[in-house]
Amino acid sequence: MKKIAMLFAVACSVLLSGCATTFSSQVSVFHEWPAAASNKSYIFERSPGQENNPEHKLYEDLLRSRLQVLGFTEISAGATPAMKVGLKYGTTLREIQYSPLWHPAIYDPFWNMHFSRGIYRYRLGYPYPYWGWGGYPRYWTDFSLRASYLHQLEIHIDEINPAKKLADIKVSSEQTDPEISTFMPWMMDSALKDFPGKNGSTTEVEIKMGK
Repeated sequence: MKKIAMLFAVACSVLLSGCATTFSSQVSVFHEWPAAASNKSYIFERSPGQENNPEHKLYEDLLRSRLQVLGFTEISAGATPAMKVGLKYGTTLREIQYSPLWHPAIYDPFWNMHFSRGIYRYRLGYPYPYWGWGGYPRYWTDFSLRASYLHQLEIHIDEINPAKKLADIKVSSEQTDPEISTFMPWMMDSALKDFPGKNGSTTEVEIKMGK
């Protein structure tokens, strides 16, 4: 029985490890990072639209925890920091993919379409039967539209005195989920992987998501 239990535990661990998905992104890095940056104190720089924005505050918290691991220290109000850190983010509709799907359609007399799991399906015609008005058989198929979204994140770190841009890191990832907040932790990890990274490089980065 003990051997069976051990084999079961090993099998479960293999299955769980196989369930881990990978977050893929493209990361561009440009920097003039000093070889010995002893003072990594910083403050967050915000645009007027980012002040008192709950979403932006959440992303600052994510970035704050990662900067702390890298030896950065956020200073309190009134102190003089060596650097300022800012972030920008956004999502754009990249493309719509088309693919035919053959299955019984549900007719909506008002919109002539129906919605399911984020896919818009439009009635085209043939060859699946349904019973329409007057009891006559009708035939049609569906045509799906699946949206693809490009999520983008930019992190910049500037020296305050003298004024100088130290690092500019950009991350982009294409996903079918329009919510950038879902992927922001992985975008942060991708941006700061091997910080400061190779200057002038653009690389494909893969991060394992949750276990």
